[in-house]
Order: sequence, then C-alpha cells, then structure tokens
Amino acid sequence: MMKRLLMTTAAASLLAIGSAAYAQNATDNGAVQPAQPPVVTPPPAENNASGGDANSGGVISGSQPSPAAEAAPASPPPSDAVISAQTDNQLRADQLIGMTVYNAQGEKVGTVHDIILDKDGRASGVVLNVGGVLGIGAKSVGLTWKEIDVKPDQQAVQISYSKEQLKAAPDFKTTDQINAEMNAQTPPAGSGSGLGNAPAPATQPTTNP
Repeated sequence: MMKRLLMTTAAASLLAIGSAAYAQNATDNGAVQPAQPPVVTPPPAENNASGGDANSGGVISGSQPSPAAEAAPASPPPSDAVISAQTDNQLRADQLIGMTVYNAQGEKVGTVHDIILDKDGRASGVVLNVGGVLGIGAKSVGLTWKEIDVKPDQQAVQISYSKEQLKAAPDFKTTDQINAEMNAQTPPAGSGSGLGNAPAPATQPTTNP
C-alpha cells in the first residue's frame, strides 16, 4: 500500500513537471509580439507649374488660369490727318532756324533766330539776329512773314533790307522780356513817396528884429 502511494505521488509529480514545461514552451513559442507601426514610404515630390513641390502650397500643375486675351491693336488716325513724309515744298522749323539771311544785293545781313506763330498756329513772322560775333551781341529784329523769301534749295532767306536798315529798326522783345522790364520799373509795395512817408521839413531858427 505504501509502495503504491509513493508511485502515485511520483507519477503525479512527473506529470505536473511535464505540464509546466509544456506550458512554458507554448508561452515562449506562441506569445503575441506587439504590433510594429508600418513603414510608409512617401511618394516622390513632384514639381508644380510654379517650380515648387506638391506640398509647398503652390499651384498644382494643370490648374493655372488661362492667360488673358491680348488687347486688340489700336487703329491709327485717318489717312488725311497723318503726314507720313516731308515733301519738296515743305520746310521744317529746325531747317529754317539758323538759315543765313541775304538782301537783294547778295550781302549777308543776319540769320534766322526764331519763328513767330499766330493764335491759329500759322507762321506770321521771323526773328532775325543782326550783327554780333557768333550770335553774341546780336540785335534781334522781327519781320512779318511776307517780308521774307525762303529758298530751301539754297538753304537761305532773302529780304529787301540792308544791314543798316535792320540795325535802325526797333529791337524785337518777347512777352517775357516786356514783363520783366515792367516788373523792374514797378517800385516795391510800401516804398511809395506819399506825404505820410515824407520827412518833416527842417525847422528854421527864429530871429528877432
């Protein structure tokens, strides 16, 4: 009886040890490992139409607005309002200014200094420089347009007066010169010679007879 009890106890011990070893092995082989986060590979960056990538906040390629329509070309003025070329019977102002002025005898009497236009824009006269050296010290003389004969082929202007007659003529003055002379002659305000500003007469000494 004792022998059977010992054998039963030993068998139970072996069975318990085997079960524990099997459970430990199963635990080691079948334990669930913690899940690892998946590795995500980002897609390659693509340049958009403005030179940045898709994540730079730029405009995505293909979404740009269409270019604005080109403005229609302007139409020129009518043909009868345009002068496309200078003709032989036309003279530019820069050609006339500086031309040598001769009299009927072929003597040089001066040069054209300026052109005078009326309120309608038509040439009404010329201003001549008479005398002087290289324009320095020259006298300005104005003549009406009908007094000159422009000869474009000779690059000259002809008049009927001599140099002495032109020197005897009054000087030509512009409106600026006239206004400057008038302002120079006008005394400044407060400098008048009224009675209120006149000095008191000197007191004569009284003599007894």
